[in-house]
Amino acid sequence: MTEDTMSCRDDCAACCIAPSITQSFANAPQGKAADEPCPNLDMQTLRCRIWGQSNYPSWCKAFKPEASICGNSREEALEIIRFLEKTT
Repeated sequence: MTEDTMSCRDDCAACCIAPSITQSFANAPQGKAADEPCPNLDMQTLRCRIWGQSNYPSWCKAFKPEASICGNSREEALEIIRFLEKTT
C-alpha cells in the first residue's frame, strides 16, 4: 500500500452513500442520487449485499480507499465525498 492507500474502514460505507451515480447498476436502473444509500447496501451491517458477485459495479471494484478521500473517520469521509460531489 502507498502512504495514502488504506484498508476499508468497518462501519463506514461513505462511498456507498455520499456520491451520486448516474449509470444504471444492479437494483438501481436510474443510478442513485448523492446522499442516498446504494440499494445494495445493507444498512444494518453497512456491507454491500452484492460484493464479489458478477453484478458488482466496476467502479466499486476500482475504488481503493485512501486517506485523502476517507479521512480519519466515517463522518470525515462523508464530508470529503460530499464536498467532491458538489465541486466536481
